[in-house]
Parts: sequence; C-alpha cells; structure tokens
Amino acid sequence: MKDLLRIVDLTPDDMTHLLDRADHFQRHPLDSRELLAGRTVLLYFTKPSTRTRISSETAVVRLGGTPLTVGPAELQLGRGETIADTAHVVSSYADAVVIRTFDDEEVRSFARAARVPVINALTDGHHPLQALADLMTLREVAGDLPGRKIAYIGAATNVTHSLMEAAALAGLSIAVATPAGYAPDPAVEAMARKLSAGGELLLTDDPYEAVEGADAVYTDVWLSMGDPPEEKAARVAALTPYQVTAGLMAAAGPGAIFLHCLPAHRGEEVTAEVIDGPSSRVFRQAANRLPIAQAVLEALLARDLAGAL
Repeated sequence: MKDLLRIVDLTPDDMTHLLDRADHFQRHPLDSRELLAGRTVLLYFTKPSTRTRISSETAVVRLGGTPLTVGPAELQLGRGETIADTAHVVSSYADAVVIRTFDDEEVRSFARAARVPVINALTDGHHPLQALADLMTLREVAGDLPGRKIAYIGAATNVTHSLMEAAALAGLSIAVATPAGYAPDPAVEAMARKLSAGGELLLTDDPYEAVEGADAVYTDVWLSMGDPPEEKAARVAALTPYQVTAGLMAAAGPGAIFLHCLPAHRGEEVTAEVIDGPSSRVFRQAANRLPIAQAVLEALLARDLAGAL
C-alpha cells in the first residue's frame, strides 16, 4: 500500500496501528522529527480548509519536514497540464502529497502516476483523515471500539462514507439516519457490509431509532462544500427533523458524546445547547486531526502499514 485514498485502503490492523501511533504522538508530539528532515511534503488544496490544512502542515513540521501548500492557480494544472504529468514532476521534488479536491477520480489519477505516497485530505466521496480522528476521539472516551455504537444523523456526506468504512473495520456498530434522497452511496454501504468486523450497519429514516444505545451521536452541515447553494431551502426542509437536539441526545446511550467534523452551524444541524454542552467533544475531535496526520505520514513514509510490507 502506497497511498491513503479512502479508509478501505487500510486493514483492521493498519487502522489500529494508526490510532496507537496517534495516541503516541499526542503524548510525544516531536517523536520521529528526523523522519522528514530536509524533505518536503506538497499540500494541494482546491477547497478552503482550516483543520485539515493547519493540522497537515503542522504534522509535517513536527516530523522535521517542510510543508509546501499550493492551490490550482500556483500549479500548471491551471493551464492544462495533465494530472499524470504533474504527479510525475512533483514526485521528483516532494516525498508525499496531500490533496483536497472535488472529484475522487482526480486523486486516484494523481496517485496512480505519483511515485510517492498520496493522502486524500477530502474529496466529494471520502474524508479518511477525519474518520480516523473520529475513532481516536471515541476510543479516548469509551475505550475499546469493538461493540460500541455510533449514530450519524442528517444528509450522508463524504464524512459519513468514511465513518461507515472505519466503523466496519473497527468492529463498531453504526446507524445512519437520513431523509429520503440523502442516503449514503449504495457502493459504500455494500463495501462496509462486506468488510464488517462484527459491528452492525443500520440505515433508517428515524433519528431516534438510530441513536438508541449509541455511544456517540454525529452530524454534519446541511449544505456541504460543492453542494449547489440553490439546494439550501430544500435541504433545510428535509433535514430540520434531523437536527441534533438535547432531546435526541437524551435518547442515546448513557454518557453519549456529541461529534461534528466542523465547521458547524448552530441552530441548523445542531443546537448550541448540544455542541457547546458537556457531551460535546468536537474540539477534542478537531485537535486529534494533528496526531492522526502525523501517524498517517509516518506510516506511509516508513512503510509501516501491512499492505506496504
């Protein structure tokens, strides 16, 4: 395994390794600071980013390297150079590439042509770094992951897809509650069911059914990056019954935590009472993006993951 493009690129042992190393980096943030000494990592972002960009740049620095962050206007991609040509050239300069873009096929094409590791920092279909940070956060609170349950409420997004795949590999049960027309990609559902390590996958239109017995309740914004703004009115109408409220949290398991990938819109997908209340772990979840980024970079560059041995 050379790249991390989606969670199912990992084995269950790979994912445990990454979570363990992220725990280590949380306690010892400057360990492995010689790994990237004198080396660079290219971060290519075609979408805005707060958590992913800053955590990835900082992770490179903590591993001893230099991050180079660029957008489309700063590469010849903007003037028609092919993805493959760009990947070949960048592989001569940088030791890894972190990409945030829209189409998943763009990242896959780049990875096929690149000779260095490529990490998906968010595409329309997947957000693997976020899902790893989500599991790290739940593991901090609940302990061992197998047998735990997470509930996702609202429109299915790239975050939902990666979370479903991560839950399957970790032996977690996951319930996804969405209104009609906003369900997860059937191909992702099929893959999650195929790879399940013992947890259950429930798709429902009832948020209260989804949160029953859940150790964590998760949601995302109602209008994601790339969604047409003119869809907002229809989305608000469809998703208002899926707002995470104190009442919905009370229907979850005892001590359930609230998770959100951020940015959040209080009063839309979640009430301020919940996201700013005692059950919320959203800022711990965001902080965990940094040690996860370190763990992924270290593993791919040191070829520590099972598929690369």
